[in-house]
Amino acid sequence: MKFIHTADLHLDSPFRGLDEMPAQIWQRVHQSTFTAFERIVDAAINQQVDFILIVGDIYDRDHHSAEAEDFFVRQCQRLAKQQIPVYLSYGNHDYQPVTEQIDSLPNNVHVFGNQVETKTLTLADDQTVAITGFSYGKRWLVEDQVNKFPEKGTADWQMGMLHGAISQNNPDQDHYAPFTLPELLQKKYDYWALGHIHKHQVLNEEPLVVYPGNPQGRHKNEDGQHGYYLVQSNSDKLTAEFKPVAPIEWCEIDAHLTHDQTVDSLIEMLLHKGEAEDGFKMIAFNVHLTDQVNALTKKLLANGTILERLQENLSEKGDYQWWPYQLNFLKGTALPKMTDLDQEYWDQSAQDVFNQDAVIDLADKLAKYGFIADQLADPSLVEQLRYEASQKLGEGDHDEN
Repeated sequence: MKFIHTADLHLDSPFRGLDEMPAQIWQRVHQSTFTAFERIVDAAINQQVDFILIVGDIYDRDHHSAEAEDFFVRQCQRLAKQQIPVYLSYGNHDYQPVTEQIDSLPNNVHVFGNQVETKTLTLADDQTVAITGFSYGKRWLVEDQVNKFPEKGTADWQMGMLHGAISQNNPDQDHYAPFTLPELLQKKYDYWALGHIHKHQVLNEEPLVVYPGNPQGRHKNEDGQHGYYLVQSNSDKLTAEFKPVAPIEWCEIDAHLTHDQTVDSLIEMLLHKGEAEDGFKMIAFNVHLTDQVNALTKKLLANGTILERLQENLSEKGDYQWWPYQLNFLKGTALPKMTDLDQEYWDQSAQDVFNQDAVIDLADKLAKYGFIADQLADPSLVEQLRYEASQKLGEGDHDEN
């Protein structure tokens, strides 16, 4: 048996905040989620897999574009021609009522309803596979769904599909079908195909409990490689191998300034670092400053001038093998000089302001919008806000403040 496990395609992701870039780059970025899934379908056909599991969030929004739906249908039709069945569930981004087979999808696509159900498949070698899962009918599912999954039955292989997050034992955070690893293991399934978390990771080896992550990172916090898992049987054991497919990788690169470095030499250094990367990457440069760096260079870094000049240089060359989208001061850059009392007030204020409860209270009614609620639930958000605040404090020339 051989199958592909993927999730969180987020087709037609808007990639907000990246529209001020050359058309060629924007087109590549905009198409990246489509390209990543097309590569997965290519792999399924080339590998002659028995089936594909897609565990939620096929689309980025519940009201997705006709372009995204047409593309997904075309890819499923390619799989249908190769007699490769697709088993999919909808997640918190593309939630919808599922009452019967969706007419727009070809017959090889099997959609799970809003209640936990099991679908069976007989392979070419007469082995039977039972696949249990469900689709979101609303954006939030606060109830643990695992207790509705049946124990392993008589099928040769039992798979569970679950779009959700590990329980935090906090009703203010457990919005996405919360579960615990022990309760998954109690079901005695052969494989748990998870979705929702965008970083690929194996939560358990035997049996395999796997998040494939999303095939294409959508912003700087989704850096590193993204792809899918190819799962194969060997006797009575399953192995899962991660396969990267993302056409764009987000990454950070450190750049160290010396005290006598000119703006032009800094730009040349950044160009060299970008050109040394393999594959197309969206790059954020972390610029390490020292006290000896002159005030003008600091100011041009802080106001975006150096980033603009770097981007203009690449545009003039027509060199679009990578793209710098951000320049950061080193996270350890000293804040403006403070008295001991000022520093004490800053430290206390940072604790009071930069915590998840305070951020959610500040967002207030905006949290009703799905994409904002998802960002608020991200534990890295608070640390990012704290960092950006410290960067703003550090933008001026330290000797003048």
